[in-house]
Amino acid sequence: MSSVAIYWAFAIAFLAGMVFIGIYQFIGLQSVQDDQERAFDFWIGEGTTPGWWTAASLAAGWLLVGWMTWQMYLWYAYGVGAIWIFTIPWLLCTIALLFVPKLFRKFPGVSIPEILRFRFDRTTQALLGPVQSFAYLTWLAAEIYVLSAVLSQPLEVGVVTMAVIVSITFGTYVTLGGFRSVLRTDLIQFVCAVIMLIALSVYGIMEAASISGGVGQIVDQINETPPVYADHFWDWDSPGYSYMIAAMIIYTPGFITLQGAWQRVMATSTEREAYKSMIWNVTINVLIVLGMPTLIAVAALVIFPPVGGEIPAEVGSYGYFIFSSMITELFSNPFVAGALIVALMGMALSSVDTYVNVCAMNLTKDVLEPLVFERYDVSGQTRLNVGRVVTAGFIGISLLWAFYFPGLFDMYFLSSALISATSAVAIGAVFSKKPTTLSAYLAIIFGTAGIFVFFFLGKYEMLGWLPTWLTNSGLSYGVIGLAMAIVGVFVGIRYGRPPSEEVLARYDGEYYAGRREMYELNRKMKQEEKERDEAVLAGKK
Repeated sequence: MSSVAIYWAFAIAFLAGMVFIGIYQFIGLQSVQDDQERAFDFWIGEGTTPGWWTAASLAAGWLLVGWMTWQMYLWYAYGVGAIWIFTIPWLLCTIALLFVPKLFRKFPGVSIPEILRFRFDRTTQALLGPVQSFAYLTWLAAEIYVLSAVLSQPLEVGVVTMAVIVSITFGTYVTLGGFRSVLRTDLIQFVCAVIMLIALSVYGIMEAASISGGVGQIVDQINETPPVYADHFWDWDSPGYSYMIAAMIIYTPGFITLQGAWQRVMATSTEREAYKSMIWNVTINVLIVLGMPTLIAVAALVIFPPVGGEIPAEVGSYGYFIFSSMITELFSNPFVAGALIVALMGMALSSVDTYVNVCAMNLTKDVLEPLVFERYDVSGQTRLNVGRVVTAGFIGISLLWAFYFPGLFDMYFLSSALISATSAVAIGAVFSKKPTTLSAYLAIIFGTAGIFVFFFLGKYEMLGWLPTWLTNSGLSYGVIGLAMAIVGVFVGIRYGRPPSEEVLARYDGEYYAGRREMYELNRKMKQEEKERDEAVLAGKK
């Protein structure tokens, strides 16, 4: 039996298992008697997961193969200087998430736009929903492309074919079971990812030590053929100051307000479990999401060193092939390599399923629900069916976009800048009682317009009037978009109508516990909103 056949046997068994879980969750979802509650559950799950499971699920959702590849590429290209572009913003993100449960579980929204609705209004939700959907669609397309490129080598199949196989698989189980499927498959995928990352970290460092003459000589070996854009491994400012500062400004706020993280925080069973999940999240992120890919990148610098200042084929542009090349280089046994390839697949699926769910939720729950479903009193079953159709539609859209892939730099920076300049600024405004509804509108509009206008001006080299240090970073659009959004908040405070006493009272409200209580409070607030709207309309008549 050939190695490729063994790899495929592992892959098919794993993919079939994921689909089976989706079918099981589909049956479980059908057991919810109330059709409105069933539609609600599709996006939030049962709301009974313990803290450690939530943290593992969140880590799995963040173990994007493209994201980990990007992180490894940064270390491979910049050495220690990579900490400013990825490591430090990510650490700040995990620490900041410790403060999320205390305030935001008083606003019982499934998504970030829905949370903002209960602080501002329905229009805020509908404004932000499409923006978030676009940003996460970008991440989804990047993940599908990178995963397909990585797996195409060992499985000896075309990138397009691999992308279709992977997309049909995760699309099936997410469409069937919604967020329930995401939570259930995440635990399996997290275990797969940890096994693979531990194996590559340990054996990669062992191989690098063997080549270098000992663990203590690894850095010396790297310095003989240093990272592509650094003078030596410890070159802490290798990316350049403007790039380092702009990257931290763009990434950090967006990381803190990633939808997948908040969705899991809102789904935990109690306040205690919500806090516990975020404490576990810090630990897991330091050890696994940051630590292990860094060790793999260090090992890769020794095992596949730059050749004449160029990135070798085994690493590939943007580091696309680090994972697959390390697996086939370090493990000659096809059964071991096959198991690790499945683990790599599991790591990737744990993120693509999260982001297709988020994309569909931001369009269905944050646009169609407030503008169509609530207005025309659409049944819960219809809402659920529409959610499934939109989920399937996003899979097709992301596949098309993946093959017009511009590279990880633009994909991750543009989407992260967009989240920072809209979601992060609007969410930040909720921590104060002063921002008005106009503040939320202007933050989202100014932030979105600033990002896209200055992104395209930069593409066409029309930013010569800006300070040189800013344009040299290549990220001026993100800094300007974020600044414009913040200005929007203060303009809204100056000219908008102050929030009502009823809204401000929610800051002192009870912390809901469990999915059922969240569902009831969510419906109660929407009913109160509807009654206020009807009263205003009756008064006008």
